[in-house]
Amino acid sequence: MKIDQLHNSILVKDKKLMEINKGLESEAVNFSELLTKSIQKVSDDQLYAEKMDNLFSIGAIDNISDVTIAAMKADLSINLAVEVTNKVLAAYNEIMRLQL
Repeated sequence: MKIDQLHNSILVKDKKLMEINKGLESEAVNFSELLTKSIQKVSDDQLYAEKMDNLFSIGAIDNISDVTIAAMKADLSINLAVEVTNKVLAAYNEIMRLQL
């Protein structure tokens, strides 16, 4: 009799875990989408800085501070992307060195 009660309590816990996992899956952020959006943002910043530079060079923009800000933003975003890549690779290498 007690074994049946134990079995039922295990099943109830498993059902609760399955419900929690389903809830987490619905709220989870897809890593590939996040990575794609981040890389696209870096690319957009680079293209915008290049566009601002070209417009300044032909005289369409008189305000040098806007051009400088766009260039610095592009530089910071590419540096951040490189640093994140380096950290991910370092973490991957550390995981691969673990002995199980």
